[in-house]
Amino acid sequence: MRQTGFTLVETLVVVAIMSTLSLIAIPYFYSWSSSLEYKEAAWGILSDMRLGKQMALSSNLEHRVEFDIDGKRFRIARGNLSSGSTSWTSVKPWSDIKESVNWASGASCDGTADLNARFKPNGSSDSVVICIKNADNAVKHRVNLSSSSGRAYIN
Repeated sequence: MRQTGFTLVETLVVVAIMSTLSLIAIPYFYSWSSSLEYKEAAWGILSDMRLGKQMALSSNLEHRVEFDIDGKRFRIARGNLSSGSTSWTSVKPWSDIKESVNWASGASCDGTADLNARFKPNGSSDSVVICIKNADNAVKHRVNLSSSSGRAYIN
């Protein structure tokens, strides 16, 4: 009668191969997960900008996305008028940006002041650029808002 199974040498070879593959894959996985954090931040901002525009069009009231740059958070607020609102009410709670993600405002990606992206019921908006940066402050994504069309997009 013959016994079947794996020898110790065969098992050690498989373990060595798996260890080598793991050593190669772990840095790529880390890079991939970091990249996802930047994409998540950009898509979250884009989503709220698009929602702000939709809410302004459907309610005939100004809406805006408020950016707290130092606090790494943003939210949607509704104005009290269709133009020139003097009072703003939060429509959605603050959305936080992860600590590992840096961001700035402005076309040159160096603005640190809080800002608002305002949407008018006629479909227009303020022109806004929000830059998503990595730990080295290299720009990973730009979320743009066109003033004439109110269109938000990532590049």
